[in-house]
Amino acid sequence: MGRVVASSGLGVLLALCAPRPALADDLPDPAPTTVAPVAGTLQGGATHGLEEFRFRHYQSDERLPDFPDEPVFDYQEVVQRLQVSGGSSFLLLGAQLDAVTLFSNEYILDDERVFERELWGEGLVGPHPNWWFTVEKVWLQGTTGGFAWTLGDSYQAFGRGLALNVVKNTDIDVDTSLRGAHGKLTAGDWEVTAVTALANPQQVRLENPNLNLRADRPHGVHGVRIERFGRVRFGAHGVAYQFVRQLDEAQDPFSTYGGDVDAGVVGATVEASSVGPFDLGAAFDWIAYGADDITADHGYGAYLSASAYPGIASVLVEGKLYRDTEWLNQFSGLDGYELSTGPSLEYERAITEDSSATLNSNDIFGGRVRTDFALGQGGSMVTPYVSAAAFRDQDLGGVHFNEAPETVVHGLGGIVAVVGEFHMLANAGYRTDLRDDSPAANPGDSTVHADLAITIPLAHHLSIELAPSVLRYHWGENPVQQQDYTDFSSTAALKIGTPWALLVYADYSDNPLITSTGNVSDNVYMAGEVQWQPTSATTVKAFYGAYRAGIRCAGGQCRSLPGFEGARASFTANF
Repeated sequence: MGRVVASSGLGVLLALCAPRPALADDLPDPAPTTVAPVAGTLQGGATHGLEEFRFRHYQSDERLPDFPDEPVFDYQEVVQRLQVSGGSSFLLLGAQLDAVTLFSNEYILDDERVFERELWGEGLVGPHPNWWFTVEKVWLQGTTGGFAWTLGDSYQAFGRGLALNVVKNTDIDVDTSLRGAHGKLTAGDWEVTAVTALANPQQVRLENPNLNLRADRPHGVHGVRIERFGRVRFGAHGVAYQFVRQLDEAQDPFSTYGGDVDAGVVGATVEASSVGPFDLGAAFDWIAYGADDITADHGYGAYLSASAYPGIASVLVEGKLYRDTEWLNQFSGLDGYELSTGPSLEYERAITEDSSATLNSNDIFGGRVRTDFALGQGGSMVTPYVSAAAFRDQDLGGVHFNEAPETVVHGLGGIVAVVGEFHMLANAGYRTDLRDDSPAANPGDSTVHADLAITIPLAHHLSIELAPSVLRYHWGENPVQQQDYTDFSSTAALKIGTPWALLVYADYSDNPLITSTGNVSDNVYMAGEVQWQPTSATTVKAFYGAYRAGIRCAGGQCRSLPGFEGARASFTANF
């Protein structure tokens, strides 16, 4: 069941516009296989912390008929986060405390106090309608010889992430952890990892507005992985899921353990390096469903990859086959995150409301071939690449607009250039859907897209960074027809030495599916930001303006996020 995971939050601005690491979206999805603590590592006698402060003033175009000049619907939000961990070389204790407060959120009507927006809602009881505080994460981590363990919150992924992939995804403001018991035993070339926990999704958000916060659905997640390292690395894993349907503040979270197992996953992975001229990888997962409200009895997923390095070229070939795997995310998707995310093979900067259904399809197979050419030497490297992907999407449910299966073809090319302090990353592509029931003259939806990230050094420790991107979308014939549209985003940054950066953001969109309005005109958004980094551990930002709503994708997950208009300031310090 393909889905865009809904969210009440606004998008992360830098995820929209800022330059990103070279080719990060084109690499195979990471596949961590060991327990990762929420923060910190074991360090003798050390105390580490993170303090973050966010202030946001939300502007609204709404006005009352009797007071057309009064911005009575504007309001402010303050978010504070404190994360502290410390201990010895054998034991680490940590916690994350979050608080959010709303201002200009109440008025007196007929001698009664009325709260205009609900900060906390279904399943939560707070101390005040304008204030919420929670211990978001807590963990105790220890190690003895070859055994490491964690009680509390940690992140975990098995294989290529299709069986289990609960990790931080800050690009879309997702920070779900697993709260329970986690252990890892290492003996020689063998490693055994086990987890039994309840899903602990983030409630207080740093980047997105905090409204209608809801109680957690403590889904049960229990898994074991056995792995052997070496030139050929292989592993086997199993995961059992217990899904919670209802939000209930009074529910004992541990009652989940007494419920039925709704889904079970067993799988295996193999990775082999330098097998002749190749690096090889494979993963397979089989899913059995036992819940009445999941229509599939079973599902399966497979991922294959091979890399070769002939001369100056490197060639990556990938393939995927997913059938009824998205049911694992049916219930966690209600809270804006996914428990399972396999490699997508997609170029995520070009995902739209329509193509997000293909990314999370319940019935898809296909592959991608990419070739890079490394040219240059020393401090000067130029690496052009070409990529071609094709997918057969036979899912017609969820958020699919099409009524017939389609073959998706996506060609992509680009270049990475590093010449001293000059850096450039450019990408451009064309994607089209060839539908089974459409004539050749009207094959279906299509997308043309391009993006650029460039850093130009200037004299006296000055540099300019530019990051424009454009996407033109053409709709095919759909049961609910939409108009063609263009999205444009751009960032221009002047960096003054290490501490200062001045940024200007510009957005344009005439997409009829987005829910925001520009601050310059209906379709045009402008904003400016000042960044100050007095030390490597401290960052201060001040922003004013607006940016548009839209779909954001990262790590195989997509969220539909609203826009923003107003002012915001932030302070981040590591200690």
